[in-house]
Amino acid sequence: MIYIKNGDVPITTGLQSSTVCSLFFFIALFLWVASAHASPVTEILNEAEQRRLAVHPTWLKLLHYDQEKNQSVVLTDTFFLSPEGGHDPYAELTATLMAYFSPWDQDAMNHPRCRFPARYFWLSKQLTLPNYTLRDDHCQRLKEWALFDHVTSVSFLLVSGYLGNPASTFGHALLKLNTDVPDDPLGFFDLTINYGALIPEHENPLRYIVRGLSGGYEAGFSDRYFYTQDLVYTRTEFRDMWEYRLALSDQEQTLLILYIWEIVGKKFTYYFLDKNCAYRLAELLNMVIDEEVVGEAHGWYLPVEFFHRLQDIDRTRRKATGNPLIQSIRLIPSSQRKLFYQLQLLTMAERKAFNAIVREAGSTMLQHLQPLTPERKSLLLDSLLAYQQYRLIAEKGEPDLSVRAIKDQILLARLQLPASPVVEAEIPAILSPAEGSKPMAIGASLAIGNDGDSFLRLTGSPFKQERIGQNRFEGNELVVLDIAVGVFEEDQKIFLDHLDMIRIFNTNRLSIPIAGENQFSWDLRAGVSRVENNGADGYDGLVSFGVGYGWAPRQRPIAGYAMVDLAAHTLDPLVRLRPHVALQADIGQLRVWAYTGAESAGYNGDFNSIWGGKFQYLINSRYALQIELTNERFTRASVGINWYR
Repeated sequence: MIYIKNGDVPITTGLQSSTVCSLFFFIALFLWVASAHASPVTEILNEAEQRRLAVHPTWLKLLHYDQEKNQSVVLTDTFFLSPEGGHDPYAELTATLMAYFSPWDQDAMNHPRCRFPARYFWLSKQLTLPNYTLRDDHCQRLKEWALFDHVTSVSFLLVSGYLGNPASTFGHALLKLNTDVPDDPLGFFDLTINYGALIPEHENPLRYIVRGLSGGYEAGFSDRYFYTQDLVYTRTEFRDMWEYRLALSDQEQTLLILYIWEIVGKKFTYYFLDKNCAYRLAELLNMVIDEEVVGEAHGWYLPVEFFHRLQDIDRTRRKATGNPLIQSIRLIPSSQRKLFYQLQLLTMAERKAFNAIVREAGSTMLQHLQPLTPERKSLLLDSLLAYQQYRLIAEKGEPDLSVRAIKDQILLARLQLPASPVVEAEIPAILSPAEGSKPMAIGASLAIGNDGDSFLRLTGSPFKQERIGQNRFEGNELVVLDIAVGVFEEDQKIFLDHLDMIRIFNTNRLSIPIAGENQFSWDLRAGVSRVENNGADGYDGLVSFGVGYGWAPRQRPIAGYAMVDLAAHTLDPLVRLRPHVALQADIGQLRVWAYTGAESAGYNGDFNSIWGGKFQYLINSRYALQIELTNERFTRASVGINWYR
């Protein structure tokens, strides 16, 4: 009997105690079985909730979640397992954990474990996922793509700027998965990851610029073998690359590779100035290392800024722990650079023979080869083969059949000579653009005008690779929105001293005359300057373009050029010619640029003499002392400090 107390009077039930005990046992067994069946999912979800994994920085990075906009920047719906995953990281975490337990079906590659290996790899480090394995046999395509046993390191590639495409003016960035296979020493079959806009074929250039700046294009990550990138950048567009090989831990490297698998092919909104290739690649690295990589974007984020940030982190790590982030930096020279240095192995007489053979389409090749020894013949023919290969690749589309015929003729002549190793020219070390100062420049100086009055001069530019700068590349210049404002101390008058919307100087310093090759240097400027106009303060707007010829003696820290500019002005004379010559010199930490010439003063053949120069001494990577002199503008001289950040 069971007695239930009701006040002080015992009540006897009609159930036997054994029956009730059996009922309680079966209820308890049912609850235990149900609890045991649900525990893997329930316990993991509870633990994830307790540890607040849905708001963990790495989880938000895995989703490309923008916390300011409260949504992911990924546009592709299949990137999310939950219908609310694009704007609710809690919902996506729940769906991801529940999907882990979903059964495998015939289309195993569409299982979440195969589609989102980076998520589960990271979650496996935070939670206990039953039967988790990094290399699940169901995910065959992932295993083949990721090359778990072959990828030895990860590199980021900085590609030099290319003025033939507005989106490439400031350079480009790529990611490369290195395998270091002995029979592929240059890594041509290593996988590279590129981020770029999806642009319709034959897009109007103006429309391209406007849409690129305003987010009018979608973009995405794509994977290609490195040889395809090398073909485009170094062999067709003649751009140098610098490979920054990183020292990542095994866990960091694995997470990065798995996440690349998840993100390739997914769509983003493309912005030319900030959410571009460098920004998205920085986000990938930012997910796997502790330091902040992306940093502050000031409305723009250029490839060189990403590599400056890599070097900052590397210096901090080496100082704090002795462990580097950057394992090595390697130059990958353009095919044009290789060719010019190859031709420097020839004597002056052999270069003349080289040009004659090129100019005469090989018809007099035997005549020019006859005076040479077999060794020099081999070297000349190897140089001719290198040039013909350079031409064949550079000519996009179908090259002229005559080029192929000349190459075959040269090859036949080379095969008739004794076998000898190909002599490769030694290309000197060329520092990466990220080895110099950062591109954003702010300055303050004391300036003197034509009338002898002094004033404070404040300057600034979001991107300045000045020809005297420590970050300029081989004396070239690319400056955007360079503004100078003057302040007179006595009356606190503020005025515009000058504004250059854009300033470009592109010099050909590898000039070895080759028949049919462009040897010209050129410059471009669009802006406004404060000038003396009829004895008063005035402003002159101008757009100028110049063509000339540059030279640089071998292994000398000096270069020069002669240039003729044609300019349209807003003040008389409206059209002006400006022939001038200049010298540039690098003397330790000192950079010097000085020019002299003449500028037309009217339409009757009168010219005024012009001269000027800039001197910059690098104090350290952030600060430089600069002096400027000129007889052209209202500001005749200035001395001050530049700050690069």
